[in-house]
Amino acid sequence: MKIFCTSILLLLFSFSAYSYTDESHYSKTFEATRSFRVFTPLNYDANDTKKKYAVIYYFHGCGGSYRKSGTYSYKDFELIPPKADNRPDDPDYELPNNADFENEATRSDVIIIAVDGKIPGIPGCGVYFPSQVDDWSGNRFNFSAYIRELIDVVDARYPTLVGAQHRAISGLSMGGQAATWVAATNPHLFSSASEFCYSPAYYDVGERSYLTTVDIQQLWRNFRGLPMRHSTNTKDWLKYYTTQLYQTYLGAGFENEFYLADYCKHHAARIDLQFDFHNNHFSKPKQTVDCFSFINLYPDFEVWGYEVSSKKKESGWIYLHDVAKNGLGIYTRERLPWGKSLTNFDISVTTPAVYQPNKKYTLSRYSYKKGTITTGPIVANGEGKMVVNSTGGVGEEIGIVGEELQPPVMVLTDTINENLYLYEKTTKTFAFDVVNLSTTAQTIDFIVSTENKELLTIVKQPGQVTIPALSKLTIDSFFSCKGSYLPDFKNTGFIKISMVIDGVVQEREHFRKVVVKEATQATGKFNVKIFDGQSEDLALYQYKWKHNQWANPFSTDTISEGSGNGNGKPELGETFSIWIQTPSPLEAKDLATWHPVIPLNGRDHPDVYVDDIKQWRMNTGRSILSAQVKLNRKPTKKKPIRIPVQVEFLQVEYMEDDCHRNTADKYGHAYYDLLLKADGTLELAKPN
Repeated sequence: MKIFCTSILLLLFSFSAYSYTDESHYSKTFEATRSFRVFTPLNYDANDTKKKYAVIYYFHGCGGSYRKSGTYSYKDFELIPPKADNRPDDPDYELPNNADFENEATRSDVIIIAVDGKIPGIPGCGVYFPSQVDDWSGNRFNFSAYIRELIDVVDARYPTLVGAQHRAISGLSMGGQAATWVAATNPHLFSSASEFCYSPAYYDVGERSYLTTVDIQQLWRNFRGLPMRHSTNTKDWLKYYTTQLYQTYLGAGFENEFYLADYCKHHAARIDLQFDFHNNHFSKPKQTVDCFSFINLYPDFEVWGYEVSSKKKESGWIYLHDVAKNGLGIYTRERLPWGKSLTNFDISVTTPAVYQPNKKYTLSRYSYKKGTITTGPIVANGEGKMVVNSTGGVGEEIGIVGEELQPPVMVLTDTINENLYLYEKTTKTFAFDVVNLSTTAQTIDFIVSTENKELLTIVKQPGQVTIPALSKLTIDSFFSCKGSYLPDFKNTGFIKISMVIDGVVQEREHFRKVVVKEATQATGKFNVKIFDGQSEDLALYQYKWKHNQWANPFSTDTISEGSGNGNGKPELGETFSIWIQTPSPLEAKDLATWHPVIPLNGRDHPDVYVDDIKQWRMNTGRSILSAQVKLNRKPTKKKPIRIPVQVEFLQVEYMEDDCHRNTADKYGHAYYDLLLKADGTLELAKPN
């Protein structure tokens, strides 16, 4: 009995003495040795070849590494660190979130991998994005490619359940940003994704020749088939970032959850609930997609079995749109949702093996630039794959016609601005173009729906339409919609356009983002300033996250934008920006500062287009966008140019009972209509 009891104690001690393991490997992607930390369940036995585990990949935040989630220890803020149950004390348990991960690995019976995002040589936060250093000449750290390499290493060294169903990805702060980016560029590799308190709003990724600004809110296009969860805290100074991201993704065709934890600082709080979300999806088959859209800034990439190679050498995006077995759209864009394209370059898309081997099909192309439709033969190879080539630019819709395929009918995108806009309490009718790329006439029942029921009401459906073979049809009254303005970032949603042909629901689904605008009434003065090549000092609402600058967020800065004669009046051929001065609807003290605008124009307001976007860092975590605009025509007395615009306002929101910083970055939007008159002046107009 004594020997038996001693054996039991030794066994229990061996389990309780076991803690995390630090590993390293040489990364071909990063051309350097990289480390990662592995958390395994308390009863993990490396010699047990039968037991397999799901894996959660976690990305730390600013100033962190694979050893810690951020720059601080719990004691720095007089917080009590959690205990690692049945583990011996370890100095790293004083750092977030090591003890949490030990406990979660046991509770959820998973392996947790703490990824190392630290990059030597980057000052400040020192993680993920070498573009923070202007003269950076080293490796550009493509984490969306590195994750595939790391997955292979982990699967080779640990008894993992192999396959996307058994993988999840998460991260905190800048790691939440990185995890969202990596998930968005690899939606087929994970069963679910999540972020805690992400930041910053925008960041630059890629080699210097094609360095591109990533706006995380535009990544909704990539998430079909990948459930997403967002979590932030009641006293997190970045809580509105995550709140807005959740609302931005809501209704975009994938599962999207939000949680607000009761916690006093910027931290990965209630990890148990976040990981329960992932565990729930580990128990389900990996979601597949019959139709998807996808944007990527890299010249070469792979997603959902489609392999893309290109000669891209400039900033911007390759955009695969409404991809289905019977065709796809291939575009390039400088910055979404605006339609300005990149220069033409070769793009090659190799499909999955979903076609009959060695069979001839018809390839139909609609060119957005020329407005023409052409056809030609294409043959699937011996594996059942096809290679579809394009030159990008403003783009084309490509249909694949074959006996076993659904007829390729595409709803065309808006090449000025993909978003739809309407004022609250007003029913608006939208026009759409539809192209039938099949070789026979098609009678289509279109159905417009939305998950955002509180925001959007579909008043009129498109009904049934017959489109001749190989032709485009403009439907001026495609559908009508009424919006109800909801505050706190709830004023954006999505409509989904589905099709039924010959009683068969088509695989292709078309999503468009809808913004419901509040009819903002300007109170007090309303001044407009045009920058068309001149510079001027303006009063701004701005601050940094140090030295309590948020206590006095008012200062003056020099604004230099646009290119033209500098007379402050927009003219054909010039690039100009618009700044307005009006009392802030958010901050009572902000009465006289200036704010840049972005136009909310599309096919219903085609007289201006966005040529470029500049970013003004009004606080450390968030840049305000300033659109650089060009005219498509000259305004006249009888026909002035209406420019609907969005303005972003900031507010320092004070919080009580915090345990770190007592202010949060709050922001919101106001909407105005401006009228450009024949004399080159801009004035406030009534909404229409």
